[in-house]
Amino acid sequence: MPSLAELTKSLSIAFENSDYATCEKLLPPTKIELIKNNLLIPDLSIQNDIYLNDLTITKKILEVGALANIYTFDFDVFDSYFNQLKPYYFSSDHKLSESDKKSKLISLYLLNLLAQNNTTKFHSELQFLDRHIKNLEDDSLLSYPIKLDRWLMEGSYQKAWDLLQSGSQNITEFDSFTDILKSAIRDEIAKNTELSYDFLPLSNIKALLFFNNEKETEKFALERNWSVTNSKVYFKNQPKEALDEEDETMHEDGQKTKIIERAMDYAISIENIV
Repeated sequence: MPSLAELTKSLSIAFENSDYATCEKLLPPTKIELIKNNLLIPDLSIQNDIYLNDLTITKKILEVGALANIYTFDFDVFDSYFNQLKPYYFSSDHKLSESDKKSKLISLYLLNLLAQNNTTKFHSELQFLDRHIKNLEDDSLLSYPIKLDRWLMEGSYQKAWDLLQSGSQNITEFDSFTDILKSAIRDEIAKNTELSYDFLPLSNIKALLFFNNEKETEKFALERNWSVTNSKVYFKNQPKEALDEEDETMHEDGQKTKIIERAMDYAISIENIV
């Protein structure tokens, strides 16, 4: 079996070449060697420079494992690697706790919790982080999931959507969760909309759900078992006679005003809706 040094070198090369399949093959035997050498879990009672240096290398190996599983969308394994990094990131030893990947990986961990809709654990972890990291929101990476959670809870979906758009352009790893979180926003708006209305114009639904065109909107509508007739989306299956009556009322100013006012509850501008 290759030595720990050989495995570490091979893992580093594979990661630098974006060969994440090879990373996944190398990580299990590497972790076994770390366990054999009492390195996987830091023992701070051992105070010598060689051991602390080996722990720093171990931390980098775990970071490679965490990021490799982000790139392969294996979020459960990512979660496991992050939890193994916690004793390092929140160690009393400054050298162990510092890392140029620390903020990114913490942010990805929080985004993973949001993507799972695990808000209870998200806020529990946030309280823990607040005790260990000063001025959390001053960190541009750490502030990203915090703002996102706040705006989702407020129902400020436009702000949350815009943040997802900007974040995915700057941090490629965040892209792993962007589509999941966007889908969650759309589903939440869709649920609120179908509870509030019998029907809306297709163009309004397009704006409310942040679609680029009406073809995408219609596809989404049909997937939710909504019906689309004459450029209008009906949220409930209704007899044709009822649909005809509603087509007529759609032209009334009062109904149109009501639609716009309710749409504003989702913090989307009138210009995007009408």
